Amino acid sequence: MHSVNIILAAYNGGKYIKEQLDSLLNSTYRDFRVFVCDDCSTDDTCEIVEAYVEAYPGKVFLTKNERNMGSTLSFLTNLKRISEATPASYYMFCDQDDVWLSDKITLAVKQMRRIEARRGAVMPILSFNDAIIVDENLNFISRSFYRTNKLKVRKNKFSRMLIENKCIGCTTMMNDALVKLLDETGPEIRYHDWWMALIASAFGVVRYNKTPVILYRQHGDNQVGQSGFSAYTKDRAVRKEDTRERLRKTYDQAELFYDIYGDMLPKNKRRHLISFIRLKSAGFFARRLIILKNRFFKSGFLRNVGLLFYV
Repeated sequence: MHSVNIILAAYNGGKYIKEQLDSLLNSTYRDFRVFVCDDCSTDDTCEIVEAYVEAYPGKVFLTKNERNMGSTLSFLTNLKRISEATPASYYMFCDQDDVWLSDKITLAVKQMRRIEARRGAVMPILSFNDAIIVDENLNFISRSFYRTNKLKVRKNKFSRMLIENKCIGCTTMMNDALVKLLDETGPEIRYHDWWMALIASAFGVVRYNKTPVILYRQHGDNQVGQSGFSAYTKDRAVRKEDTRERLRKTYDQAELFYDIYGDMLPKNKRRHLISFIRLKSAGFFARRLIILKNRFFKSGFLRNVGLLFYV
């Protein structure tokens, strides 16, 4: 058996967190620990989790951030801290409002062990899966998050990861070799799952498995979530300046990645990263040439038309 550490970032999750914790504890895989990291909740989240800590000693743990960091930095800061204090073979992110299928951890460990058998445990690896989309009451919406959102999940090279996040963090598993590469963090990081996928695509491998492993709850309080591809395209078309601001933040994220990992990168990936950062200051035609030359493409024709229009 391989030990698994689950990092659950919580903030005012009292409405759903009990259902999520129950689903984790119902897992067919038993060698895991759940670290609930509360980001200064003002509801009854901590009281609910404390009852689980008492009922499941050595299985469920609660820590409280000294200040509100937001979900991205809470996930990454606590992942680094927990990996150093109580290391494991594998690590998983967990949202407070989903429901995990009982075989999720078992399937993820099997996937990881297959990849490590081919590539070696010293290879940084991130694997991720599909998700079943449900509403706030767990009523079925869609069998596949990725088909609904028309994301090309197998095109996950470093150049593609720079421009588009492919991963749902709550379906990922990371091996210890990848987590050891997590160094500094900063506000420039857009999403925790995107950041870890960037590291994995830069120095190791990213692998997708189409089997859905969670009920991915969509509700009004979601920090991140898509209602569908049509909603995505409509949002981007209507909110033009917001789309350009997202691109600027993506360039800032790439700059931080270069500051931390630039000297470690293979030459071809370092060249891609430098070219991507140039998009921030290049002229109108130069930006489009950089995208086409380096194949900084998103998923699908419409997304790329939008990219070339807004960049």
